[in-house]
This record gives sequence, C-alpha cells and structure tokens, in this order.
Amino acid sequence: MELPWQDELCCDSPSAHLTKEGESTHTPETNRSDSNPPHHPLCSFRSSTTRSHPPDPSGGTCLDILCKIDENWENLICELQSHGPPSTTKAAGVMAISLQSVSIFTFVRSKKEENDGNTPYDNPVICKAEVPFMCSVVLDATTSFVTVVTVSLNDAISPSVLLRIPPRPVRPSPPVNLSHIQTIKAELILQWDDPPHSDTGRLRYEVRHSPNTTHPAWQVVSVPEEPRLSLELKPELTYTIQVRSSGLDKPPLWSEWSERHHIYLYSVSYIPQTVVARSGENVTMYCVFNDHSMNASTATWMLNLNPNQTLNRSLYHPLNQWVSKITFRPSETQMYAVLQCKTKNWTQAQSRIYVEGAYIKINCETSGDIDAMECSWTNTLYTNPKIRYRWADLPCDVMEKREQRGEEVGQTGPPWPSCLPFLRTMKTKCTFQPLRMNCYKLWLEVPSLLGPIRSKPIYLTPTDHVKPHAPTNVKAVTRSSGVLNVTWEPPSLPSDGLQCQFRYQAPSAVRAQPEWKVQSPVRERWAEAVVSDMCRVYVVQARCMHTKGTGYWSEWSDSVYSTPQNSRAPERGPDFWRILQDDPHRNQTNVTLLLEHLQISMRSYCVDGFIVQYQPLSGSVRREQMELASSYSFQWNQVPQTVTVEAYNNLGSSANNINMTLEKQPKRE
Repeated sequence: MELPWQDELCCDSPSAHLTKEGESTHTPETNRSDSNPPHHPLCSFRSSTTRSHPPDPSGGTCLDILCKIDENWENLICELQSHGPPSTTKAAGVMAISLQSVSIFTFVRSKKEENDGNTPYDNPVICKAEVPFMCSVVLDATTSFVTVVTVSLNDAISPSVLLRIPPRPVRPSPPVNLSHIQTIKAELILQWDDPPHSDTGRLRYEVRHSPNTTHPAWQVVSVPEEPRLSLELKPELTYTIQVRSSGLDKPPLWSEWSERHHIYLYSVSYIPQTVVARSGENVTMYCVFNDHSMNASTATWMLNLNPNQTLNRSLYHPLNQWVSKITFRPSETQMYAVLQCKTKNWTQAQSRIYVEGAYIKINCETSGDIDAMECSWTNTLYTNPKIRYRWADLPCDVMEKREQRGEEVGQTGPPWPSCLPFLRTMKTKCTFQPLRMNCYKLWLEVPSLLGPIRSKPIYLTPTDHVKPHAPTNVKAVTRSSGVLNVTWEPPSLPSDGLQCQFRYQAPSAVRAQPEWKVQSPVRERWAEAVVSDMCRVYVVQARCMHTKGTGYWSEWSDSVYSTPQNSRAPERGPDFWRILQDDPHRNQTNVTLLLEHLQISMRSYCVDGFIVQYQPLSGSVRREQMELASSYSFQWNQVPQTVTVEAYNNLGSSANNINMTLEKQPKRE
C-alpha cells in the first residue's frame, strides 16, 4: 500500500479480554509470542473485502486506521479511532497494533521462510491501548523498505498490511533572493529563487507573512510550483515575509524558512520607482494607490515637491481604479526631477527621474596668470554632482569628432579634490591646478542605483576662457580741445593680444548711482572721449580682455580722477564784494566775501581754486587756499589790512587780481 494509507477495520465480537477493563499500555514490546497472528483472522479491512461479502460489524467493532509519515520523515505513525459511538469503543477494550519495518530484500526472504514454516520477522514494535491511540516506528533515512502492519483486538487479528516506505527525500535548502514588485494592474508580486545547485527536482512552496515583527501572527499560503505569489497587504505596515520549499513527496519535507524579507507599502507607490531618461525624451510612470479608499480618477501629479508645479491634466489619466498613468518630458537643463501624485494629501513616497545628457551650464574661468582654471555650476534639485574630465593634447574640435567616432581620446582625470560648495548660491566651484593646455572635456556626474548619470559634456581650451588681470597705471587728462584722454598699462597675459576699454562718469551729489559712459574697446594702450567741460573732474576706470573676444573681461581697475591739461596759470582773480557784520562785545567784525564765477570757456586753462591773501600795514602776509566756491568768510580784528583773492591751477596763480582794503570806519555822531 502507498502512504498515506487509510482504511476501516471491522472485527467480530470478542470472546475474551486481553486485559482488565481500563488497562492501557503504549510500551513497545518485542515478545515474539504476542505477535503471532491466528491462522483464521476474525478482523478484515473494508478495502480488501469484496462487495459480495462486506464485513458484518453487528455485535463487533469497527475502527478507522490512518498510517502516515510525520512531517520530518522520521517516524511512521498509525492512528486508530473508533468508527462507532463511544460506548462501542469502550466495549472494544484494549487493542494492539504491530509495526515491523524490513528492507525489501528481507521481506522477500521472510516470505520464503514463512512458507517453510519459519518465523518471518524479528523485533516488531507493538503498542497496546484503548482506542483512540497512536503508534509509531522510526524510519530508516537511507533505504526503501516496507512496514508490516497487524492489528489485533482481543482474540481477533487482522490480516497483515504491507506499507511501502519510500526513501527519505532530500530536505531542500530554503529559497533565496526574495523580492517584490508592483504591476500596473495594482498587483503586489512576491518572487524568489530556488537555492543554487538545488537537485531536488520540482518544488512547491509555502509563504508566511505577518505585520507584527515582535509577536508575529503568521498567515500561511500554499504556492504550487511557481516561485511567485500575489499578495494583498495593507499600506503603512511593515510586513515580515518568509518562504520555504519542499519536493512533491508526501508528506512534504519542508526546508527551513528563508531569510526574512520586509515590505512596507506607502499609501502610494510608483512604477518604476526610479527611471533614467535621455535628454529630450518622454517618460511614462504609474502611480499605484495601495490605499484602496483612494481612486485614480481624482489623482493630481506634482513636480519637484512644489505644490505650485502641478502638471497639466492632459498629461495623465487613470489606467484602472487604483493606477494613474502619466507621460511627460523632464527638463533638459536638470539632471534630476521628482514626481508625486495624490488624491487627498501629498505623501512621503516619490518617484525619481534622472536625465542622462542634460545640459548643465559649466562656467570656467582661467586666471590672469594662466596657471589655474576655476569651473563652477549651479546644483540642480536635491543633487550634488561631481565634476569629471578628460584631457587631450588636441584641439577641441578634433577631440570631439574622434570621440563621436567611438574612439577613447586623452586621459581621465581623478575625482577633483579642491571643490567648494556655496550653499547660499547653490553653486559649486572647482579649481584645476596645475593647468594643462589644449582641450578639456568636462561633465557632471550623479551617482544612482542604476549607475552614474552624466550631463552633456563640454569641450574647452583654458586659453579661451582667460580673465586677465586689471590694467595698471591708469591716467586720465582733459585737454583744451574738449577730449578726455585715458592711458593704461595692459596685463602681460594672455601674450597673444588684448583689447581694452575705459568708462568714465562725472560725480554728482544729486544722483545716487553713477552714470557710467562705457567706450568701445581698442587694441591700443590709450583711448579718448569727447567731453563738454575740460575743467570738470571725471572718475575713470579701465579693463581688458583677449583680442579674440573669448574669455572674460578683467575686473575694472581702481578709479582715478582726471586732471585738466592746463597751458598756463589763470589770467586774473575773481571780482568780489564784501559784507561786514560787527561784533561789539568782542571788538571783531565778521567779513563775508561774495566771489564772482569766472567764465573760462574757450580758454586753455582751468581754475582749481582760490587763494585769499591778508596783508596788514605792518607784519607778515598770510595766505589761505580754498576750493572753488561762491563765498568765503573770516574774522577781522579791525586792524587795517589789504585782502586779495587770486585764482590758481597746477601751473600757478593769477597775477591780475582785485585788492580790497579793510579799515575801521569812525563812528558817526
């Protein structure tokens, strides 16, 4: 018989009891005389009785017998249970069951000895007890054999039943590589792999899961053959999941449970969670609502965690009740974007989009000494890209064309260490020093689980990106011809030519911001601008850049102030008037001189200011210099003296001046 084996055993009414009423034992016995079956058994199995001669249990006892191998394939277990009411079982008294395991070879030989009148088997396992009870025999783990089962009830003995015991199957190793995916049909699929080098043949599986990791209440699901299972899990709970496997033997010999796999579902999931798109390409993503109280028909999509950047509804639509589909084109100037969808509130989960080949503007500036190059860029959302480069001793157009043909050109530089982030401006600056000439290929790189993401490369030559030093020794002169002449000393690098320009403005107390007038660049060391007033002071600055127009303008030089180019000293001093105000208490008089505005247009000189000279009748002469003004005040001690006002510039003072005599007037009576 094959296992598991189940049958009904019916025995005639007993004529005597083997033991006293209520006596029960489970002790295995090896007494050969107790196991000798009678020549004419009074018990029969239903499966071995023909329909024409069914067993007649009237006045007798019928029992259910089940023999099976335990789940660890260590024991053969036979269970006996009463087929009738409890009173029938009690009347049956003590039963005995004999289990004898022998190899196939021993069994065949014993059959021959039995025919010769010899005792067939040794050392059976015998159990005695009242029904219901169970009896077991230990299995041999290495060979196939048969077990002879004999049941006796009082004087009635059943025919022997031969149960074929197959060899113990190999216990498989537990499954490996547990993972899970979600489908656009809102299915959550758990999948796994069979262990490597598994030779147990076809397998079946059991999956258990529980949302409580401390005191798990396992829910077990049978999985026939296919190493995958669709799960229905609640969102916002952490599930622990394990899988075990067995061959197709009965009973199954299960492997140990696999390593634990954990699944946490947000109320919203994304398919795919992360995607890499080429610059300029559309991407399609799916939003799966694990909270089934939500509905995809009311979904809203948002870009870059900004509620003000909700996407147009024409870009997305519900695929089914719990899945929303969107197709859109990410920005070509960002390497990274974030997508979210919602029906009620925004959730923590998000999908990530990396853009391969995005155009990120990298600004490079070579120092005025052409010994270092500083490159900077503005970081994109939530990324911190690193700069990478290759260098080749080739013109950039040649390097680019050869790379487009698939050639590997030049040398790869190490990850650059001298980079500084500027959090306030979201910029990063890196310095290349020492600096190589010819062509650099630069790009930005962002790490991701899908591999490094690279921006569109740029090709540049450091000498095309020079920011020279500011010019020095700047001088500005206004001439009588009505021009402002500016000269400078340009920087020495780059050595293959510079162009420079200057700007000027007239300071004003009225304007808050200066109004600069910028002149066109020239390749000389000087330039001129027409001005309306040669005597006015102008603020002047100069700067330079490469003659090819590549690179950057230098910083403006320090400001200088223009000076007029006078041909001679002023011709005369200003005319003036006086106002006297006596102070009788101090015996002094306050004198205010009202000065004439000198008209000097169409002349070849300027007046820088005035000199006031005091000459008493006796004593030394005193001179005070002042800027151009319309009045001047001083204290007079009423001692007679002569006051003269001269006009001056850098070439001297006027000789033709007006004198005024101050003397005390007698009081009128």
